[in-house]
Amino acid sequence: MNVTTRSVQLKNIDLRDKTFLLSYFYDLKPLKQSIKRVGLLNPPVVRKKATTSYQIICGFKRIRTLKELGVSSITCSTVPPKTSDRGSLLLSLYDNVSHRELNPIEKSMAINKLQNHYPEERIVHDFLPVLKLQPHISQLKSFKPLCRLERGLKDGILKGKISEQTALQLSQMDRVGRRVLGKLLVTLRLSVSKQAEIIECVSEIALRENLVLEKVINIPKMKSILDDTRLNQPQKGEAVRNYLRERRYPQLTEKEREFTRNLKQLRLHPHIHLKPSSFFEGNHYNLSLRFNSLKDLKKRLQECESLLDNHSLLDIIEG
Repeated sequence: MNVTTRSVQLKNIDLRDKTFLLSYFYDLKPLKQSIKRVGLLNPPVVRKKATTSYQIICGFKRIRTLKELGVSSITCSTVPPKTSDRGSLLLSLYDNVSHRELNPIEKSMAINKLQNHYPEERIVHDFLPVLKLQPHISQLKSFKPLCRLERGLKDGILKGKISEQTALQLSQMDRVGRRVLGKLLVTLRLSVSKQAEIIECVSEIALRENLVLEKVINIPKMKSILDDTRLNQPQKGEAVRNYLRERRYPQLTEKEREFTRNLKQLRLHPHIHLKPSSFFEGNHYNLSLRFNSLKDLKKRLQECESLLDNHSLLDIIEG
């Protein structure tokens, strides 16, 4: 490729043309300080679009920074106008990955733009490793929707408030439902597993009660939890999870409350534990003891035997 270097008027560079842009969520301050101190070390790469207009291939951040610094002309590397879009995109991709790892949104942007020129199989085998992703179709499908999410959700991913797995689930929802549920998850800052639990609960409640997701979330009870200044962030997260779980499994949560009440009445020794079957499915229970000597074991067994006449134990076992 015949690349030449020339001075280009900044006003002639089309900053609105983002055909080859692979950057998202960047801070210009460090670059601005660097240019002020030592100048522009690596010229941007541009392609001529028309008589006086240029399209950016590499260097969006550099050109935007120079514009903010009030520079009128920039030394650029220019490729021939007939350079293909595919060739230009590859220049942009390899320029970016040569000095940094792309964030999840940028990887999604790259995958979507590569799909304009290559089949999925080629992208999976040739380009996902370049993006530091596993060469598997599932990786392509997981990352592809991320760049099409709303700004708040994309920022939530980059700030670690929403997992990529959660973002993929949200991407499959309608726009309004995704927005309100995404906002809730960003606010609560839950772990990946708890985010999945919230999504599952809200989705199943909406299906069972024939409601849109927005109606499940935007109710007074949820608002009162989120606005409660007495609760810190983790406590709000647990309160929301408990409320949604209770609404999803009303009979199960009532059964759990009843079991807890009866268990308290038993006043078990801290080293004696009684647990029901999972989800109370079945009529078996698990009784476990902890002891440090034969004498201690004998004492625990006597305590267990004394429970046989306790009405609370009868209520637990026979319901």
